[in-house]
Amino acid sequence: MTVSKFPALQFPLSKDSRHLAYSAVGDANSPYVLLCLPGLLETRATFDPLLQAAEGLQGLRVISVDLCGRGDSSPLPGDKGYTMRVYLEDIVHFIRAELIPDGKPVPHIEVLGTSMGGILAMYLAHDAQNQVSGLFFNDIGLDLPWMSIYGLYDGMKKEGRLPTPEEMAAKFNVSIGAVLAVQSPSHFDLPYRKDWKGMKFGHLLSGFKGPVRLMHGSESGVCPAQQVKELQREFPKAQVLEVTGAAHPVPFNAMVNQFVLQALHLPAATPAKPEPVREAPVQQAQQMPMPFDTPAAAPQPKATPEPVAEPEPVQPKAATAQQGTEPRVGLLGLLKQLLGATKK
Repeated sequence: MTVSKFPALQFPLSKDSRHLAYSAVGDANSPYVLLCLPGLLETRATFDPLLQAAEGLQGLRVISVDLCGRGDSSPLPGDKGYTMRVYLEDIVHFIRAELIPDGKPVPHIEVLGTSMGGILAMYLAHDAQNQVSGLFFNDIGLDLPWMSIYGLYDGMKKEGRLPTPEEMAAKFNVSIGAVLAVQSPSHFDLPYRKDWKGMKFGHLLSGFKGPVRLMHGSESGVCPAQQVKELQREFPKAQVLEVTGAAHPVPFNAMVNQFVLQALHLPAATPAKPEPVREAPVQQAQQMPMPFDTPAAAPQPKATPEPVAEPEPVQPKAATAQQGTEPRVGLLGLLKQLLGATKK
């Protein structure tokens, strides 16, 4: 079970008397805020190494959040109804009330999202009222290929079978309802574009002018080289960190933490540059992607920033999310349904 080493702070939600749990380091009035969103069945504990690295940096507040039904956050009523729209609404409420409340100066807000958290970050940045000034993506590009979902299906099997919902709930410190929900096509109920290759989210950032950074694993099946190239084509100034030997997602070790904190360009302080890393690999917290992840290996990263002029924005078109009607759908059924939806 993954449990955060940081105390669980509570943010009350007006709906259903729920609360979101979050960890935080840094002064509450810091001019810079980094908001960290976990992957599909991750908890805020996966960001503990990053929060530890950020402790003591002046002018920066780093926050990691448990989505509903994960970690120390409240489950939904009846442990049902987990969807992307619910997660997005909860995070928007958190940003508006906790980070940019009326009557206080608006800080410089950047969002770091792992896998599904990175997709949520795109939706947050799409709405200017959320005041998102910069983005970090942990092993997720602007598209989610159908074959990435299919290829990760077998990776979750143990002894020829998938773990039971009860086993996964105990392992990842999440509710059984959340485990069941992510296996249904109705879980992704936000609008997105699609083609025969997969789900597409780049249009959400067509008007985004802030910095974009990507950390990706060299062995990732979710963010392979083609995804990296497409992101760099859309955002030529993007900073990219490849973690050699890592699959999906990238673990937050000393080198990755340094990349993130230095990319913030804090005016008051910068993290000390560590000695060349020859230590034992940092153990990565286990999670599942969209819909399943595979454990990442230990990293030896290399950064490849390419400053070039930014492209002109493209006006997005409205789209509707593909939804299922069954409460539980297997992953192969999900893939077939999503693929079938593209044939028009």
